[in-house]
Amino acid sequence: MRIALRIEVGTEKGAREGVPALLRLLDEHQIKATFFFSLGPDYSRYPFSDHIPRIIRQQLPVSYIGKRCRDNLRAVADAGHDIGISSFTASDWKRDVAFQTADWTHSEMLLACDAFNKLFGRAPRCFAAMGWQINPYVLSEEEALGFDFASDVRGHHIFLPESQGVRSSCPQIPTTLPTLDELLTQEEVNHENLHQYLYAACQRIMPNGEVFSLSAEREGGSLLKVFERLLVMWKGGQWEIRSMSELFSRIADVSLNRHLVGWGTVDGRTQHVAMQSTPL
Repeated sequence: MRIALRIEVGTEKGAREGVPALLRLLDEHQIKATFFFSLGPDYSRYPFSDHIPRIIRQQLPVSYIGKRCRDNLRAVADAGHDIGISSFTASDWKRDVAFQTADWTHSEMLLACDAFNKLFGRAPRCFAAMGWQINPYVLSEEEALGFDFASDVRGHHIFLPESQGVRSSCPQIPTTLPTLDELLTQEEVNHENLHQYLYAACQRIMPNGEVFSLSAEREGGSLLKVFERLLVMWKGGQWEIRSMSELFSRIADVSLNRHLVGWGTVDGRTQHVAMQSTPL
């Protein structure tokens, strides 16, 4: 049984506090994961920032995650983990990308790639849409940029995506498991038994293994102990905990099926998310 870890780093707090905490925990358990960075401006310290018009937000003083937290982010690569991008401006991506144009999407992804290249001295090889929010142009950009794989959707197994007539040869590795914050919305779930509910969700046969998504701010902060309990349970159950590139390497020579990408709801989450849909 295999499980891959998909870690979003979308705020300065997550990069400054959560990343070092997660690196220490992963090193202690000798586990490699895949980190996806948002390297642009962080508006999360402003209350209700998602509701402030963009023209006003752009005038607010903000820090750039890739510049302010460069040492912490470089430490992820130095520790041997996979690294990729998830957006340039996390709040804009999560709020707007589903409704944006091809030009906006192209600009946002190039800004993210450029910031990554300046920080790490090379181009990113993988992409994960922040909050599972995409539009069809994201798929074409991923193909044009030559990513090895992307992780933009919720689903069941690795596939080639199509959305609104846009086809991509960049494989999708979907998130297969609920997140911890989604499970916490259930009345019977609390911080003490949360790891048990997530572990129970893993007790099934999946074609390519499971993918668990977490955030540096959440699992690297208030849910760090819960995440540690999960790691202990997975290792005790003889699970192979891998990075996403390691998971992908297992099917590198396999012919992938093509599926439509649609929108759906997930228990515990108010916003619709991109989902693996009908096979073609």
